[in-house]
Amino acid sequence: MSWIGKIVGGGMGMLMGGPIGAMIGGAIGHLFVDSQLEESVSQQTGQGRSRARQATFTNQEQKQAVFFASTFAMLGKMAKADGAVSQAEIQVVEKFMRDHLRLDKTARMFAVNIFNRAKDDAYPYSQYADEFTRHFYNDQNMRMVLFEILFQVAAADGALHQAEERLLQDALGHLNIPSHLFDELRNRLAPSADPAYVILGLTPDATDAEVKKAYRAKVMEYHPDKIISKGLPEEFLKFAEEKFKEANEAYEKIKKARGIS
Repeated sequence: MSWIGKIVGGGMGMLMGGPIGAMIGGAIGHLFVDSQLEESVSQQTGQGRSRARQATFTNQEQKQAVFFASTFAMLGKMAKADGAVSQAEIQVVEKFMRDHLRLDKTARMFAVNIFNRAKDDAYPYSQYADEFTRHFYNDQNMRMVLFEILFQVAAADGALHQAEERLLQDALGHLNIPSHLFDELRNRLAPSADPAYVILGLTPDATDAEVKKAYRAKVMEYHPDKIISKGLPEEFLKFAEEKFKEANEAYEKIKKARGIS
């Protein structure tokens, strides 16, 4: 991405305005706290920061900036949707940066900064999606690629939480992509999305015997008497009681669905 140095050094955020512009401007400002990065950008662009501020941007460069900023902003929102960013979600984003976009050090720092800022900023997820769609209205493949990486982050921990699923359903409309893509990706990326199976550490293709075995192991692990015998803190006992209850409820749901006696 040879264009990234020009965008970082050239004031793209001031040019664009709106949530995307604010995000780019804020990320650039934070990056330049590191003087080594400023020197790196200067070397890439062949000009100092003050001179880069005078740069002009082609329509293609603006689209590249929108893709970059809105994608990592939406990924940040998705990763934080269930309340916390998991290591599995971070790994999906890192793989996307490394294997698909092949970002260099400067671009990677820029992307991570956008991701971290967006997960906690006040702009709604939909504004980033709408801006992306406006610039890529005639490129459905690009919009579908974005939706798939969003789905990969949402399903990174093996299940779709309600908040994540809501964001994905909203994204279908804002990104103007076919609704059937949701079901296709769910079947491929989150086949164990049923919470009852996730709680027991299973997938829906588990046998009845495997379901019973997993249930017994789970309730044994979190049985209050066992926790008390270990002398663990009271706070953990409350946590274990909730897990014990979850396991029982999950097993009852699966039993009813399968007709297990």
